[in-house]
Amino acid sequence: MPRRIVALTPNPAIDRTLTLGNSLRPGTLHRVRRVREAAGGKGVNLVRAVVALGGEAVVAGPLAGMGGRAFRELLEREGLAGAMTEVAGETRQCTILLDGGGHPTEINEPGPDVAEDQWRALLAALPEGRVVVSGSIPPGTAPERFGALLGDLPPPVTVDGHGPALLAALASGAELIAPNLRELAELAAALGLDAGRAGSGSPIERALAVAYEVRRRFGARVIVTLGETGALLLGAGAWLARAPAARAVNPIGSGDCLLGAFLWAEEAGRPEAEALALGVAAGTENARRGGGGTLEGASVRALAGRVRLEDVS
Repeated sequence: MPRRIVALTPNPAIDRTLTLGNSLRPGTLHRVRRVREAAGGKGVNLVRAVVALGGEAVVAGPLAGMGGRAFRELLEREGLAGAMTEVAGETRQCTILLDGGGHPTEINEPGPDVAEDQWRALLAALPEGRVVVSGSIPPGTAPERFGALLGDLPPPVTVDGHGPALLAALASGAELIAPNLRELAELAAALGLDAGRAGSGSPIERALAVAYEVRRRFGARVIVTLGETGALLLGAGAWLARAPAARAVNPIGSGDCLLGAFLWAEEAGRPEAEALALGVAAGTENARRGGGGTLEGASVRALAGRVRLEDVS
């Protein structure tokens, strides 16, 4: 029986996805054809993927004010489990604008401050399971202090974050990290890796070089999400999983779904390469179905058979 996945979401949000009737142009009137409102945050999308595959998962994090109450209601409406802690302030709202063009336009509010004693209370109350820290930390929380708090969690801890918080999580002993290419480049700069040391050649080759350096310094496994290309994993081996061709309607949340499916598959006893293939299939399914963790387990499993795995060790 796979362990429960506990998605610690440091800065939950209410996601409002607005589909516009015309192309987005600054300074002009836009009419909305469709509105989708849902509990949001990277950890929520991750939990949706785990549940869609038949696993058990729970969202944990701080909630505040009227937005927090609305978040809890939206979560319950979906039938998703939550282990939330009340804090002062107001849970943020994130607005996603779809105009039929390229990547969606995102407008993200900052979220409430969370005091250290509130973090300690939240972490102490986490349900048992495999913990993944997914998403940005709210304002007022120093990355170093947050990293120190994560060091008290039972291993293995997975972290999907960015910037100083990701580096602090590595220093605290994170077992697995899951940056995208931009976040990996930020991490490389923070580690003092110049272009020569990070490798030359294709973006995949450069990403692999940085991942090897992260593994050498910190011992952590690294999944690098590559958008429509797929994903790269450096763990017991080194694997590139190439995504099947699919028309992306909205890719937001695809990296979260990828990581959720990967963790579920590992907990189910799958080898890491197979887990990566299932993760890439989940990310692809999310993008083609409209984003936000909207996927079906049967479709993900079917797509996994079309993912091409390459040993790049």
